[in-house]
Amino acid sequence: MSWDAVAWARSTGIAAGRPPASEPALPVLASEGGLSSIDSTSWLALVEPTARLDALEHQLRRAGWTLGPLPEHAAELTVASAVALDAPSLAGSGRGFARRRFAESSQGIRLRIAPVPEAQGGCALLLPGFMRGLEALRLLAQARLLPAEAVLLDRAAADLWLSAAEIDTHTEALLRPADALLLLVAQGPSGGASQEVAAAARALIDLDAETLGQDVAQAWSATRGRVVTAAPLLQASGWDFARREARRTWSDASVELSPVDSWVGLEATGADEHSVLLRARRLSAAA
Repeated sequence: MSWDAVAWARSTGIAAGRPPASEPALPVLASEGGLSSIDSTSWLALVEPTARLDALEHQLRRAGWTLGPLPEHAAELTVASAVALDAPSLAGSGRGFARRRFAESSQGIRLRIAPVPEAQGGCALLLPGFMRGLEALRLLAQARLLPAEAVLLDRAAADLWLSAAEIDTHTEALLRPADALLLLVAQGPSGGASQEVAAAARALIDLDAETLGQDVAQAWSATRGRVVTAAPLLQASGWDFARREARRTWSDASVELSPVDSWVGLEATGADEHSVLLRARRLSAAA
């Protein structure tokens, strides 16, 4: 099956505008691949600064290694730009891509890498409201219980991502109007990943978290690229689909949204002990 992004946009009630005139895409000055060498003892890879992230990750995975969670538009980012921007990943815990940089020289950039994990475990949790979900993320981050990926979705964003993952309507019906959805994905040795997300879920019992099990998280993980790549299709159909994001300290993580003539979905990810990345996706009629 293939997600129909245009049908989802129509379901939000936001009317389409006038599709923009097509413009030639600007070329991305990047090299395909760009992997020079791997130090399997130090877990470092020497790469070309102009290497495109998605191609580099493909090369690394063929050799049994990975960069970990990548920025949303890895196909459009070079290593140098991802480091300079400290580009955040879609759902990775902690800060952005700059922490992967170990050293830089005339030979290239050395990046921290890790072995491709043996297994993946996931869990989806319902929380009574986005602010309670932020408290859950903070608790997990400060207790060092956050798995490799953790993303909190408000009710609107949850509708979007569950639609893209083609989750059955029965599961969507379990979400109450004010609920937030927390998706946790851990990677590691067989059995260890599942234990990691189970420990995180147990830590949230006092916050009235309700588990939806692993199927929702696994379906989201397998289909996450659908939302990320939907913007060009929606734009051609008369909608603007944009995102804005900013890192906030936990003491300043409150959110106030006043969408006018638009649909807005709110996400929180990239949590660490001190801060969290807040991201808003906005669907509106093209001007």
